Amino acid sequence: MPTAPTTLSAPTTGSGMYLAGLRLTNFRSCRGVEIKLQPGLTLLVGDNNSGKSNVIDAMRLLTTPLSGRRVRYLEIDDVSTGTDGPIEIVGEFDGLTRFQQGQYIGALDIATNKAYYMTRFRPNVDVPRRSKLENLVGRAAGPDAEPEKRDQIRHVYLAPLRDAKRELDSATGNRMALIIKYLTSEADRTDFLDQAIDGLRKLEEHDVITGTQKRLQEHVSDLTDPVRGQVIGLSFRDVRLQRLARGLRLKMAEHGVDLADIEDSGLGYANLLYMASVIIELRNAQDAELTLFLVEEPEAHLHPQLQAVLLDYLQEQAVKSLRDDTDGPAGRIQVVATTHSPNLASAVGIRSIVVLRTQETPTPEITEDSLATEVEVVPTGIQRGTAAIALCDIDLTDEERRKIDQYLDVSRAELLFTRRAVLVEGVSEAVILPPLARHCVLDKTAPSYGAKCREFRAVSIISIGSVDFGPYLKLLLQQVNGVRLVDRLVVITDGDPDVAGEVDQDDDLDDEPKAGEPKTEDEPAATLSRKDRLEEIGTQLSADSILAVFAAEFTLEADLMNPFTVNGPLLETAFKRQKPRSGRFWSTLTTSTNPAEVFYRKLRTSKRYIGKGEFAHDVAELIQSGGTFKCPTYLTQAVQSAMR
Repeated sequence: MPTAPTTLSAPTTGSGMYLAGLRLTNFRSCRGVEIKLQPGLTLLVGDNNSGKSNVIDAMRLLTTPLSGRRVRYLEIDDVSTGTDGPIEIVGEFDGLTRFQQGQYIGALDIATNKAYYMTRFRPNVDVPRRSKLENLVGRAAGPDAEPEKRDQIRHVYLAPLRDAKRELDSATGNRMALIIKYLTSEADRTDFLDQAIDGLRKLEEHDVITGTQKRLQEHVSDLTDPVRGQVIGLSFRDVRLQRLARGLRLKMAEHGVDLADIEDSGLGYANLLYMASVIIELRNAQDAELTLFLVEEPEAHLHPQLQAVLLDYLQEQAVKSLRDDTDGPAGRIQVVATTHSPNLASAVGIRSIVVLRTQETPTPEITEDSLATEVEVVPTGIQRGTAAIALCDIDLTDEERRKIDQYLDVSRAELLFTRRAVLVEGVSEAVILPPLARHCVLDKTAPSYGAKCREFRAVSIISIGSVDFGPYLKLLLQQVNGVRLVDRLVVITDGDPDVAGEVDQDDDLDDEPKAGEPKTEDEPAATLSRKDRLEEIGTQLSADSILAVFAAEFTLEADLMNPFTVNGPLLETAFKRQKPRSGRFWSTLTTSTNPAEVFYRKLRTSKRYIGKGEFAHDVAELIQSGGTFKCPTYLTQAVQSAMR
């Protein structure tokens, strides 16, 4: 959390309170983690066991459940391994309106107009029941004189393995009764109950009811009249909304198809329907200043298109939730979701993403010398903990941030989940690199071949669609809170040297870059090569040991020619699939002392000579089919470096 300034700042007011930051100390894997959150929607992304659920649970422990029924409490087992506590969960709330600043004055830091709430747990391992839980307020963490104000900061939690169909089932009637209550007026509900009562009373006069009662009375009379006769009746129970709701069954189907019970619907649509019912509940939480909607894995059971629709819906509901708090609570809904889905991660700007990573640190053992004046720290092992990287903290220009947001589509969003990545210029490199690694770089005769193939599969190969690698290097290599997004980053690019006397014969045909076209996009004129400039960025970010850049002498298609004596026959087959009448040109390659340069010149002067992507696919197919091929040196080094 930022420290308070030494001088008072000008008073500020916001559009409504939201959780802007979370500081966790000694809570499970979160030994000392600070997380920044956005007022609308924040996505927590990361690989398995990185601490996403721990962060969500911390928010649940800090705030009050919307239902008022708490099911999660701090326990001794929540203390981080290797520590004795205390656990501290601190929430920093920003954006307070003028009215909220007055209401939350006990928790307010007047220098920043931010409110602070802390939950502190002091464990007692010897006598667990003597463990102490404290709810504190303010930057100084003092006693809470107005706990009822904290109760106006609430949460609703959706578990990752939720059973939406069971939750929507009307066996208890609770959820359906709640939905009806929120979506209808009190007058309409009263009229509904009155009509239900009248209908049931009329139904009690039906022969089925009266006949059953009469016959049952005969048997009861035979048994009771000799001692003390009993009279029985048969009627419906007192009518209440919840009891009526038990008999209601949600049905759903596609347009034009007969409705069916929710049990017959797919899990994905049932999940969406359940979340819609929860949003209804949230939107009608009139007495809450802020409600956190905590959703683990919102993508559960949803195909990519539905994932995108869901995210738009959640963002829209967060925006719509704010009310004028002149006469009542502001009622903001703030969404915090965990996800493994690149589809969701690519659908929001990087400002709204927090990446959680597992961080390994030495486990210290502290020993004091005889004078007790010095302490020696001796590493005795490795302990794992959670580290958080809020992408809004990455130092990028507005243009760089815009470019990353624009290109962070589903395939490229994978870089937010990976530890090792290879960045390439286009689809050709992405297509050809995996078969080259499996068939030409890794040793098929080695006992570890299978394991090495799986290791390379874990490396993300990401096409950025240009040669402007700079923003991506800054995103992946910049340190935030002592960690970076990746442990290893390899960049593969082309040399694209100028060719003296070249004439562009197809300049008027196409503005799109084709095979061999000089890649000048976003490249400033400089004396340094592209490779040198990228390595310079790595040096500026103190990431020399993490970054490796490999460049072709010419361009991918041309450099595949080396060595031509080995690779020529396979490349000729791939080439003639597109250019079956270019035998004369291929003959010039076979007689040339530098086939790669000849091919490169041809591609430079005739942009549309071959389809770059199609050529790469054909070469990859032939390699995978067992064709003889030797991987160019720079690509071999890149594969080996990525697996280092």
